[in-house]
Amino acid sequence: MPRVTIGVPVYNGASLIGECLQNIAQQSYSDFEVIISDNASTDGTSQICAAFSERDRRFRHVRHESTSSANANFLAVRDIADCDYFAYRAFDDLSTPDFLSRLVPILDAEPRARLAVGTVRQELGTGGRFRETHYPLVAPETDGTQRRRILRQMFRGHASWFYGLWRHAGLVESYDRVLQDYDDPWGSDHLILLHAMLADGIRGTRQGATFVQRVLPTPRHYVPPARPSYAEMTARNRRFGTVAAQLLDECGLDGGTRRAVARALPLFTLRRCHGAKRLIQARLKAALKSGR
Repeated sequence: MPRVTIGVPVYNGASLIGECLQNIAQQSYSDFEVIISDNASTDGTSQICAAFSERDRRFRHVRHESTSSANANFLAVRDIADCDYFAYRAFDDLSTPDFLSRLVPILDAEPRARLAVGTVRQELGTGGRFRETHYPLVAPETDGTQRRRILRQMFRGHASWFYGLWRHAGLVESYDRVLQDYDDPWGSDHLILLHAMLADGIRGTRQGATFVQRVLPTPRHYVPPARPSYAEMTARNRRFGTVAAQLLDECGLDGGTRRAVARALPLFTLRRCHGAKRLIQARLKAALKSGR
């Protein structure tokens, strides 16, 4: 059984899935398998994945008979995996060849760690623009206090840490705990990461292990989401904040760290769910509409 499984949930990703799979195949770390969870694609994705799996036996193509939600597909590939370590990979994202070889030793060295992350590079469109987010702390042995680690991860982390390398059991625990009370795709990744942060379970490196998120006009959603109203946004923020507070209550942090994180949660909610700028814009739009 390979130590690492990379799960690729995909639906109608024919334009980029071949490049994604070829990129994974070039990892310098060799003890891995790839499970492609094909959500009954209709655009040629299935044929591309099947052909790739025939050429490279490390890749397994699982095509579902009917299309489910994106979240159900993410859970399906997670639950198929039988491994120590697990990473998600979206069909339109890439990584450097050292991604696994640098992150596996971090989890090996720290049995309590749930997630290992590196640099996130966002490529913005096709004009060559990009921005990078580096892990906000240095080597684990000099990361300082638990409070400092958690707060810096909360506010200087990145949503794409979700696509880092998870200890499989830790991912299951964090993912399932959040879904108990928050099954909304909007913001659930941030709450899953928060659960891992509050367990002091995220470690990282500034040396390589770059995850490349391509911000493209290609829609990622099965059904284009409607722009939420002000009422919907404020309701979602309340749910998000409530669950975040529940996660804090359930963790075993000391009193001082717990109080510091509790004070930070309202700002964390505005940073990771619907932000103040969008709320103001939606409120003004609602006010103008009601005044007609």
